[in-house]
Amino acid sequence: MRPLKSWIAALLLAATPLVHAEIGVTAERILIGQTGAASGPLATLNSEYLGGAGLYFDTVNRGGGVHGRKIELITLDDAYDAERAEQNTRTLIQDRQVFALFGCFGTGPSLRTIPVATEARVPFFAPYTGADILRSMKPEVFHMRASYGQEIEKIVSHLVSAGITSIGVVHHADSFGTAGLDVARKALAGRGLTAVVEVPVKASAEDAEQAADKIAQTNPAALIMVTAGKSSIGIMQGLRTRDARPMLYGLSVISANQLIKTLGENAHGLVIAQVVPSPFRFDHEVVQAYRNAAEAAKVEISYTSLEGYMAAKVLTEGLTRASAELTRDKLIKALESLKGWDAGGVKIGFSPRDHVASKFVDLAIISRGKYLR
Repeated sequence: MRPLKSWIAALLLAATPLVHAEIGVTAERILIGQTGAASGPLATLNSEYLGGAGLYFDTVNRGGGVHGRKIELITLDDAYDAERAEQNTRTLIQDRQVFALFGCFGTGPSLRTIPVATEARVPFFAPYTGADILRSMKPEVFHMRASYGQEIEKIVSHLVSAGITSIGVVHHADSFGTAGLDVARKALAGRGLTAVVEVPVKASAEDAEQAADKIAQTNPAALIMVTAGKSSIGIMQGLRTRDARPMLYGLSVISANQLIKTLGENAHGLVIAQVVPSPFRFDHEVVQAYRNAAEAAKVEISYTSLEGYMAAKVLTEGLTRASAELTRDKLIKALESLKGWDAGGVKIGFSPRDHVASKFVDLAIISRGKYLR
């Protein structure tokens, strides 16, 4: 007969995984958190991104989850306010006990939330920002998208190669706008150029008319718009009423669907740097899967929604590779193992030395309220 002490030791050993279970992980679920602009001028953009992510997470959960655990996403509204975002992040980590953070929204908020996450050793996956100032290597932080610097480099290269050197910049009067303006200056300076006009505008668009006045007075041949949501709409409307017609170039976060809905056919002549493949073509397997899911759920198709979908897919692959004995350290190592992984026609670039998944940038054109490609 087995000695009593042996039975006790065996029982204690069997219970050890339960005693040391990772925060945010139970037998039934994996809890992840997000702080973002559920209200305010950028709410539409935040909603599109989360909507796309939800499409993928819902598909995974209907199929039984990851190693039998369903993915549950908690979102808190920060209204694109950096201080609220920091408070939300502390709440998610300390009170709500999330396993990881996903898709946290915006440059200014991320400047405050990333230090909170890294101090707590909580994975911070796919923040919705391309700010170059956030790209220094940190073990817990993984970026899915190309940087704003890479987007603006693509735009400036395109303009200069076409012989256009009269280039202006309109930018948010916040950390996002400052980050974009800095990289625009560098891209122009690298070609011996300076912006012919630099104009700040508030994210709320309350000063968009004054900003449009300054741009129209200078009348640049092309205008780089480091704007998002309502400010983009306000600038385009203001320029149109002044009959100022510079070629307009926006970043991926411009909130194109919101712009098209508001301006209709007046959303015209706008070129946008995009960091994911076109959701309106069928060149990639991941796009086909996304479109099928979006159409079944009656979710509007957009670049932003596709970006959220792809981020959710890559995170899920990391969770799967991390094994059933899930820990934060195992997730980080699993994500770092994705170098060269095919996410459906899109190669993922994560490695132990590189926490940026993709440097892909393409230019898409909006004409008369529709994408040409």
